[in-house]
Amino acid sequence: MLVWMHWMHKGKVLLLGEVDSTQDAAIAHELQHGDVCVSFNQTAGRGRRRNTWDGTGGVAVTVVLDSIQPHLPIAVAATLAAQLNNLIPHATVGIKWPNDLLVNGKKLAGVLIEQREGRYLVGIGVNVLSSPLPTSTALNDIGAETNLETVAELVSSSVFDASQIDENTAVTSWRKRDVLVGTMQSVRSGENMVEGMVLRIDPCHNLVLQTSDSILELPAASATIVTPWQQTR
Repeated sequence: MLVWMHWMHKGKVLLLGEVDSTQDAAIAHELQHGDVCVSFNQTAGRGRRRNTWDGTGGVAVTVVLDSIQPHLPIAVAATLAAQLNNLIPHATVGIKWPNDLLVNGKKLAGVLIEQREGRYLVGIGVNVLSSPLPTSTALNDIGAETNLETVAELVSSSVFDASQIDENTAVTSWRKRDVLVGTMQSVRSGENMVEGMVLRIDPCHNLVLQTSDSILELPAASATIVTPWQQTR
Protein backbone atom coordinates (compact mmCIF):
# COMPACT_ATOMS: atom_id res chain seq x y z
CA MET A 1 0.00 0.00 0.00
CA LEU A 2 1.22 3.46 -0.90
CA VAL A 3 -0.94 6.49 -0.13
CA TRP A 4 -0.13 10.19 -0.28
CA MET A 5 -1.88 12.11 2.49
CA HIS A 6 -2.16 15.81 3.29
CA TRP A 7 -1.48 17.13 6.78
CA MET A 8 -1.11 20.67 8.05
CA HIS A 9 2.39 21.28 6.77
CA LYS A 10 3.94 22.10 3.41
CA GLY A 11 5.62 18.78 2.66
CA LYS A 12 4.19 15.52 1.34
CA VAL A 13 3.09 12.67 3.58
CA LEU A 14 3.70 9.14 2.29
CA LEU A 15 1.75 6.38 4.06
CA LEU A 16 3.12 2.90 3.42
CA GLY A 17 1.97 -0.57 4.40
CA GLU A 18 4.47 -2.99 5.92
CA VAL A 19 8.03 -1.67 5.62
CA ASP A 20 11.39 -2.66 7.03
CA SER A 21 12.20 0.93 7.96
CA THR A 22 10.57 4.29 7.20
CA GLN A 23 14.05 5.82 7.02
CA ASP A 24 15.02 3.39 4.27
CA ALA A 25 11.68 4.00 2.56
CA ALA A 26 12.15 7.77 2.69
CA ILE A 27 15.41 7.39 0.77
CA ALA A 28 13.95 4.84 -1.66
CA HIS A 29 11.04 7.16 -2.52
CA GLU A 30 13.39 10.15 -2.81
CA LEU A 31 11.55 12.23 -0.22
CA GLN A 32 12.80 15.77 0.18
CA HIS A 33 12.95 18.46 2.87
CA GLY A 34 9.69 18.66 4.81
CA ASP A 35 8.34 15.35 3.52
CA VAL A 36 7.15 12.64 5.92
CA CYS A 37 7.11 8.85 5.59
CA VAL A 38 4.66 6.92 7.80
CA SER A 39 4.03 3.24 8.43
CA PHE A 40 1.76 1.50 10.92
CA ASN A 41 3.65 -1.77 10.42
CA GLN A 42 7.42 -1.31 10.55
CA THR A 43 9.24 -4.60 10.96
CA ALA A 44 12.93 -3.70 11.16
CA GLY A 45 13.32 -0.19 12.49
CA ARG A 46 16.62 0.84 14.02
CA GLY A 47 17.59 2.33 17.33
CA ARG A 48 20.84 3.81 18.55
CA ARG A 49 23.88 1.51 18.07
CA ARG A 50 21.85 -0.37 15.42
CA ASN A 51 19.42 -1.93 17.91
CA THR A 52 16.17 -3.04 16.30
CA TRP A 53 12.76 -1.46 16.86
CA ASP A 54 9.63 -3.52 16.19
CA GLY A 55 6.90 -1.12 15.08
CA THR A 56 4.04 -3.62 14.84
CA GLY A 57 1.03 -2.14 16.62
CA GLY A 58 2.60 1.28 16.60
CA VAL A 59 3.50 4.28 14.50
CA ALA A 60 6.79 4.72 12.65
CA VAL A 61 7.50 8.16 11.23
CA THR A 62 10.47 9.62 9.39
CA VAL A 63 10.67 13.35 8.73
CA VAL A 64 13.18 14.47 6.09
CA LEU A 65 15.14 17.68 6.69
CA ASP A 66 17.90 19.35 4.68
CA SER A 67 19.77 20.55 7.76
CA ILE A 68 19.48 20.43 11.54
CA GLN A 69 20.93 22.12 14.61
CA PRO A 70 23.11 19.92 16.88
CA HIS A 71 20.51 20.08 19.64
CA LEU A 72 17.62 18.82 17.48
CA PRO A 73 17.70 15.26 18.93
CA ILE A 74 17.02 16.49 22.47
CA ALA A 75 14.54 19.09 21.23
CA VAL A 76 12.59 16.35 19.44
CA ALA A 77 12.66 14.08 22.50
CA ALA A 78 11.45 16.84 24.83
CA THR A 79 8.78 18.12 22.44
CA LEU A 80 7.47 14.65 21.64
CA ALA A 81 7.40 13.71 25.33
CA ALA A 82 5.26 16.76 26.09
CA GLN A 83 2.89 16.05 23.19
CA LEU A 84 2.46 12.39 24.14
CA ASN A 85 1.90 13.41 27.75
CA ASN A 86 -1.12 15.40 26.58
CA LEU A 87 -2.67 12.07 25.50
CA ILE A 88 -1.99 10.50 28.91
CA PRO A 89 -2.16 13.40 31.41
CA HIS A 90 -2.49 11.00 34.35
CA ALA A 91 1.02 9.63 33.63
CA THR A 92 4.48 11.12 33.22
CA VAL A 93 6.55 10.65 30.08
CA GLY A 94 10.23 10.64 31.04
CA ILE A 95 13.37 10.67 28.89
CA LYS A 96 16.09 8.05 29.32
CA TRP A 97 19.18 9.58 27.78
CA PRO A 98 19.68 9.87 24.95
CA ASN A 99 16.66 8.84 22.91
CA ASP A 100 14.12 6.69 24.79
CA LEU A 101 10.77 7.93 26.11
CA LEU A 102 9.51 5.98 29.12
CA VAL A 103 6.33 5.69 31.15
CA ASN A 104 6.52 3.87 34.48
CA GLY A 105 9.98 2.64 33.53
CA LYS A 106 8.87 1.06 30.26
CA LYS A 107 9.74 2.24 26.76
CA LEU A 108 6.95 4.05 24.94
CA ALA A 109 8.85 5.68 22.08
CA GLY A 110 12.30 6.19 20.60
CA VAL A 111 14.06 8.77 18.43
CA LEU A 112 16.88 8.18 15.95
CA ILE A 113 18.36 10.74 13.57
CA GLU A 114 20.51 9.58 10.66
CA GLN A 115 22.25 11.48 7.89
CA ARG A 116 22.15 9.89 4.46
CA GLU A 117 22.55 11.15 0.92
CA GLY A 118 22.69 14.77 2.02
CA ARG A 119 19.50 14.58 4.07
CA TYR A 120 18.69 14.18 7.74
CA LEU A 121 16.18 11.47 8.57
CA VAL A 122 14.40 12.06 11.87
CA GLY A 123 12.98 8.65 12.71
CA ILE A 124 10.51 8.12 15.55
CA GLY A 125 8.68 5.01 16.71
CA VAL A 126 5.76 5.10 19.15
CA ASN A 127 3.94 2.09 20.58
CA VAL A 128 0.23 2.84 20.24
CA LEU A 129 -1.98 -0.26 20.16
CA SER A 130 0.41 -2.77 21.70
CA SER A 131 3.91 -3.12 23.11
CA PRO A 132 6.27 -5.68 21.53
CA LEU A 133 8.31 -6.48 24.65
CA PRO A 134 7.75 -6.89 28.41
CA THR A 135 10.08 -3.92 28.89
CA SER A 136 7.93 -1.64 26.72
CA THR A 137 4.49 -0.10 26.97
CA ALA A 138 1.90 1.40 24.59
CA LEU A 139 -0.44 4.37 24.68
CA ASN A 140 -3.44 2.05 24.81
CA ASP A 141 -1.90 0.20 27.76
CA ILE A 142 -1.78 3.50 29.64
CA GLY A 143 -5.37 4.43 28.84
CA ALA A 144 -4.95 6.85 25.95
CA GLU A 145 -7.97 7.26 23.68
CA THR A 146 -6.36 7.80 20.31
CA ASN A 147 -5.62 6.16 16.96
CA LEU A 148 -2.64 5.52 14.73
CA GLU A 149 -3.14 8.39 12.30
CA THR A 150 -3.65 10.95 15.09
CA VAL A 151 -0.42 9.84 16.75
CA ALA A 152 1.47 9.87 13.44
CA GLU A 153 0.43 13.47 12.77
CA LEU A 154 1.31 14.43 16.34
CA VAL A 155 4.76 12.87 15.91
CA SER A 156 5.51 14.70 12.67
CA SER A 157 4.32 18.04 14.05
CA SER A 158 6.56 17.52 17.09
CA VAL A 159 9.60 17.34 14.81
CA PHE A 160 8.72 20.56 13.01
CA ASP A 161 7.96 22.31 16.32
CA ALA A 162 11.25 21.07 17.78
CA SER A 163 13.20 22.47 14.83
CA GLN A 164 12.13 25.97 15.95
CA ILE A 165 13.41 25.60 19.54
CA ASP A 166 16.73 27.09 20.66
CA GLU A 167 19.29 25.00 22.54
CA ASN A 168 18.68 26.51 26.00
CA THR A 169 14.94 25.89 25.78
CA ALA A 170 15.51 22.35 24.53
CA VAL A 171 17.97 21.51 27.32
CA THR A 172 15.70 22.96 30.01
CA SER A 173 12.68 21.01 28.75
CA TRP A 174 14.74 17.84 28.37
CA ARG A 175 16.15 18.00 31.90
CA LYS A 176 12.69 18.30 33.43
CA ARG A 177 11.93 14.83 32.08
CA ASP A 178 15.33 13.17 32.63
CA VAL A 179 15.09 9.88 34.57
CA LEU A 180 18.78 8.97 34.92
CA VAL A 181 20.29 11.61 37.22
CA GLY A 182 20.81 10.10 40.66
CA THR A 183 20.77 6.48 39.45
CA MET A 184 23.60 3.95 39.28
CA GLN A 185 24.54 3.06 35.71
CA SER A 186 27.02 1.06 33.67
CA VAL A 187 28.25 3.18 30.77
CA ARG A 188 30.29 2.20 27.73
CA SER A 189 32.46 5.06 26.50
CA GLY A 190 34.51 4.13 23.47
CA GLU A 191 36.32 0.90 24.38
CA ASN A 192 35.91 1.40 28.14
CA MET A 193 33.19 0.33 30.56
CA VAL A 194 32.65 2.37 33.74
CA GLU A 195 30.12 2.22 36.57
CA GLY A 196 28.88 4.98 38.82
CA MET A 197 26.10 7.38 39.75
CA VAL A 198 24.88 9.82 37.12
CA LEU A 199 25.47 13.31 38.55
CA ARG A 200 24.53 15.41 35.57
CA ILE A 201 23.71 15.09 31.90
CA ASP A 202 24.40 17.84 29.43
CA PRO A 203 22.55 16.10 26.59
CA CYS A 204 24.38 18.03 23.87
CA HIS A 205 27.86 17.50 25.27
CA ASN A 206 28.62 15.09 28.11
CA LEU A 207 27.49 12.76 30.86
CA VAL A 208 29.00 13.28 34.32
CA LEU A 209 29.48 10.09 36.31
CA GLN A 210 30.60 9.66 39.94
CA THR A 211 32.63 6.45 40.14
CA SER A 212 34.11 4.90 43.28
CA ASP A 213 37.23 7.06 43.03
CA SER A 214 36.63 9.94 40.62
CA ILE A 215 34.21 12.12 38.68
CA LEU A 216 34.25 11.45 34.95
CA GLU A 217 32.93 13.57 32.11
CA LEU A 218 32.09 11.24 29.22
CA PRO A 219 31.42 12.59 25.70
CA ALA A 220 27.72 12.27 24.93
CA ALA A 221 28.40 11.22 21.34
CA SER A 222 30.33 8.10 22.35
CA ALA A 223 28.73 7.14 25.69
CA THR A 224 26.05 4.46 25.90
CA ILE A 225 24.04 3.37 28.93
CA VAL A 226 24.16 -0.44 29.09
CA THR A 227 22.44 -1.08 32.44
CA PRO A 228 19.06 -2.80 31.97
CA TRP A 229 16.57 -0.11 33.03
CA GLN A 230 14.69 -2.44 35.37
CA GLN A 231 17.84 -2.84 37.48
CA THR A 232 18.11 0.90 38.15
CA ARG A 233 14.66 1.51 39.57
